[in-house]
Amino acid sequence: MGLMTRIFGGKLAVGQTANDGMTHNIDKNAALAQTSHDVVNPENARFHNIRSVPIVQRPQHFDIKTAQALQILAKQKYRTAGEAAKAYQALSTIERADALVQKAHRGYEGVVATKELEKLQANAKLAGKLHQLRPAYQEMHQQVETANIAATNAIASIRATYSS
Repeated sequence: MGLMTRIFGGKLAVGQTANDGMTHNIDKNAALAQTSHDVVNPENARFHNIRSVPIVQRPQHFDIKTAQALQILAKQKYRTAGEAAKAYQALSTIERADALVQKAHRGYEGVVATKELEKLQANAKLAGKLHQLRPAYQEMHQQVETANIAATNAIASIRATYSS
C-alpha cells in the first residue's frame, strides 16, 4: 500500500461505503422509490390489454339480433373510445404537470440544502473567529480584575490610614 493510498485511501468497491467519518441519511432506496407501485417500469412490467368482446375462433354465421346487438355495441365502444382517448390525454397532461411540479420542488430543495450549508459554513467561520477572540477578552477581563483589586486595596489602605 502506497503512502498516498494510506493517507487518502483507495477507490471504493461497488457497494462499499466511504469511511469519511461523516454520517448521512441519504437512502438510495428512498431516493429512487416509485411514486406509486402501479407505475410501469422495468422491475414492474405489465402488459394489460383491452378486449371488449371475445375472439371469434372460427368462421360462423350471425343472426339478425346478434348482428344488431354487435352494431349497437360497436357504436358505444367507438364513442367511449373517443372519450377514453380524451381522458388519457388529460391524464397525460396531469402527469406532465406533476412532473414539472416535482422537478421544480426538487430544484428548490436543492437550493435550500445548498444555502443551508452556506449559512452553516458562515456560522462555523464566525464561531472560529469568536474563539480566536477569547484570549483577548480573557486578557481584558484579567486587566479589569487586576485594576479592581488594585483600587480596592488602595481604598482599603486609605481607610486604614484615616481610621487609625
